[in-house]
Amino acid sequence: MTTEAYLQRAGEILAPFAKGTNNPESNRLDVQIAASDLPAAASALTDASWGYLAAITGMDHGAEANELEALYHFCEGSAVTTLRVRLPRVDCPEIPSVSGMIPVASFFERELGEMLGVTVVDTPDASRLFLPDDWPDRVYPLRQGFKPEQAASIQPNKTPEPSKAGNKFIVPIGPQHPALKEPGHFEFTVDGEIITGARMRLGYVHRGIEKATEERNWIQNLYLLERICGICSHTHTSAYSQGVEKLAQVEVPHRALAIRELVAGLERIHSHLLWLGVVAHEAGFDTLFMYSWRDRETVMNLLEELTGNRVNYSICVLGGVKHDIVAEHSASIHKALDFLEERIRYYLDIVTSDTTFLQRTRGVGTMTHAEAIRFGALGPTARASGVTRDIRLDAPYGAYKRFPVSLITDERGDLEARFVVRMKELLVTCFTIRTIVDNMPSGEIAVRFPRKIPAGETVSRVEAPRGEAFYYIKSGGGESPLRLHIRTPSLCNWTSVINKAVGHQLADAPMLIAGMDPCFSCNDRMVTVRRKDDMKTLSWSELREYGIKKYGQKK
Repeated sequence: MTTEAYLQRAGEILAPFAKGTNNPESNRLDVQIAASDLPAAASALTDASWGYLAAITGMDHGAEANELEALYHFCEGSAVTTLRVRLPRVDCPEIPSVSGMIPVASFFERELGEMLGVTVVDTPDASRLFLPDDWPDRVYPLRQGFKPEQAASIQPNKTPEPSKAGNKFIVPIGPQHPALKEPGHFEFTVDGEIITGARMRLGYVHRGIEKATEERNWIQNLYLLERICGICSHTHTSAYSQGVEKLAQVEVPHRALAIRELVAGLERIHSHLLWLGVVAHEAGFDTLFMYSWRDRETVMNLLEELTGNRVNYSICVLGGVKHDIVAEHSASIHKALDFLEERIRYYLDIVTSDTTFLQRTRGVGTMTHAEAIRFGALGPTARASGVTRDIRLDAPYGAYKRFPVSLITDERGDLEARFVVRMKELLVTCFTIRTIVDNMPSGEIAVRFPRKIPAGETVSRVEAPRGEAFYYIKSGGGESPLRLHIRTPSLCNWTSVINKAVGHQLADAPMLIAGMDPCFSCNDRMVTVRRKDDMKTLSWSELREYGIKKYGQKK
């Protein structure tokens, strides 16, 4: 079906609930509904197998409008249908939960509640997901007019003792734990060694990036968003640039788009090799860990040669890219790919033949195709369960129409399948990179870009190494965004891990967590910084002035 057909079908499904409709972009349909109709409308889309819930964006339209808004974004191919629910701008307005039919919504609803003060009725878990435990009640950081000093009051931080009932215990893992490479907190209820329940808590490296974008101009935000995550920094700048360029109605040169796709491919190799080493380490296969991280240096060195940086490549600018690909670079890319392809094939053989390693992966964490759809899984985690979901193919962007990729899937759905999908995906990526280098379009690598972006809103989606990254960008016609919401793939994939952990042994938990390739840094977007002397909360400018006063101006 075409995008127009998908949108027409969505309009027909939602017609009984619609209070008004709008098409903000050619691939989007906005349907205004009442809060009471939200579960029925979401159920209608789900029952008709129309798309998946990609994100929930909370909006504060300010004291003058006296209105909040919750945007439920459903995606099908390149089509995006948004259910818009208006709420009064009061303390804790209520909206019904949809997580009973869409499990991944639970995480989105928790974020909506703590960041904008919306009470989600009947959500299975209303506890905080991102904000610290001592964050004061009724202080919502994403509401307009929020100031850091509102969060200065400290509340007692009571850490409950692990509970027990009979022979069942709650085993906490994290936020500091040998099995975790980044901070997150998990509580596994166990009966002996078998997990009977699981829940999680994020936010230990939350950095306020969404709020910070409102105080910076469009160009400054490019470098801020790149630092959401080191391993997929290019993903975030690509999604952001693509969205802002669409709002500005600026056409990016074909050569620049090809270079963006080339760097995205190298980043995918970088990410998957890093992941391979981490999961091998969790399985006790440290030789594989050291080999894969040694070979990862080849990609990092190549990225440094192309962009000047090994991690935050900073290749994107609004309207194009910073650096061109010249003949010397092409030779280096071909040489590196010759080496990497041989190593990737070796790793593919290892993860499918090593007896000890297969004991930790084969048949472990098996997720069926139906479960992957229900849990809203994304990226290789979903494709290892036979879900044919990839934004590069479903909604081609940038140069992917000119340089398409092949879809890699597996039907088994276990940890072994997730290894196979990622390794085969790297071979496809190497082939695509070679194709781009050998058929690089001619022309400029950047065009002039305006400082002010016309008023409007857009949805930008790209395929990160872990799955779809979703950006909602709203402009008021000025030099800074009014709202920028980011949903990273890890936030969706957590649902499958929490659900599939039940029934497994506790010893399998680290492998299940690492197997989805989680990125805690991508999830988290806020932090509270306090001085030790008076525990006052500091804004970024106050923090800088305090640092200069205490340590002196850095020369």
